Amino acid sequence: MHCSLRPLAFTLASLCLLAAPAHAQPSLDRWAGLDMKELQTIYVRDTAGTETAGRLLRLNPDSLVVLAGGVERHFELGDVARIQKRDSLRNGTLIGLAVGTAMGLLAGGISDCPGSDPGGSCAGARAATVAVSMGVYTALGAGVDALVRGRTTIYERRGVSSSARAVVPLARLTW
Repeated sequence: MHCSLRPLAFTLASLCLLAAPAHAQPSLDRWAGLDMKELQTIYVRDTAGTETAGRLLRLNPDSLVVLAGGVERHFELGDVARIQKRDSLRNGTLIGLAVGTAMGLLAGGISDCPGSDPGGSCAGARAATVAVSMGVYTALGAGVDALVRGRTTIYERRGVSSSARAVVPLARLTW
């Protein structure tokens, strides 16, 4: 008995060429900078000027949901004036590392060697000076960055004036 594969091949090719409806996924491009994987703390300022701090729960193309004080808050895209997130310690750490490297190279280059040959070649002591300087300044940079609670704006509605931001006085002067 001889079996032909032509009908099977024709059927498979026909099935592959059939048109199927495609469903596009909603675009979250409007919320660039928000990362759902980390469930990060964000600061949402609405068009009335009220700021809400909380954890990002859900992100939809035209809205977002924030968990603030144990309560879910729903914000429509049209009601959001600005979204900010807390700065990471990365930039302070990198600045501290760069300064530490420069200071360590400077200190290691001009310092005398320990022992009986103060003007000699002591690569180990100089390398240790650079390494310690890098570590100390990296820690200082991260510490200063942790103390200065900066924010990064990740979304700002068009038409929102930067002059409408609140000004917090740093000191009160009286005469």
